[in-house]
Amino acid sequence: KIIAATLTIIIICTSAIGYIAYQQHLAQQNGSPVELRVFVATSLANVVTNISQTFNAENNCNIILNSAGSNTLYQQIIAGSPCDVYMAADFKWANQLNTSRLLLNGNYVNFTSNTLQVIMPKNNPQNITSLLDLVKPGVKIVVADPSVPVGSYTNTTLTKIDAAWGNYSSPRYLGEQWRNYRANFLANVVSYETSVESIVGKVSLGLGTADAGVAFASDAAYSSLTGTQLKHITIPSDVN
Repeated sequence: KIIAATLTIIIICTSAIGYIAYQQHLAQQNGSPVELRVFVATSLANVVTNISQTFNAENNCNIILNSAGSNTLYQQIIAGSPCDVYMAADFKWANQLNTSRLLLNGNYVNFTSNTLQVIMPKNNPQNITSLLDLVKPGVKIVVADPSVPVGSYTNTTLTKIDAAWGNYSSPRYLGEQWRNYRANFLANVVSYETSVESIVGKVSLGLGTADAGVAFASDAAYSSLTGTQLKHITIPSDVN
């Protein structure tokens, strides 16, 4: 199983069911758009924003977006914030909402996936071209805190690299240079961020404060589309 950013959509939080029914009733009476409060993980925010206008027009609704880290959104829902659709970056928060009985009929589905990439600024001052370059002395890496999905996936990838490529007994052992990769990588981490957006922002500045970061492939791709010049390294699927 690859370490993918398994993005989870949780359909209709029960705290908002009455609100939605009321809005739908009003819409039927006067034809006005139904408001949908969509809580979306940062890594999906750009995609959802881009399709919202078309979706609104086709479904006579008005999407109100709230974008943040999956854990932050979870806390807001637990605290009582009205939410109609929750789109998180992993199953952890979906399961917790389900345990708390805050989902309509316990209904949540996996609807897409993502992968991790290493990103570097356009000028790539450390000339990083491989995963091994990340553990060289002096390289400054920014990653997400393990409490957020991208940070959790990063942590799991590092563990897999140690177990597969740096373990003498593994059939996928790649040599001494991969021994203790996780520890050496973490020794170069200079900052733990609370969102992918923060990682991309720090790396893209190219000011020497961050030589590399680990982000979702979707964030790296969107940054390129919007003019943010980043280089990237694909992490092999057997550890991703």
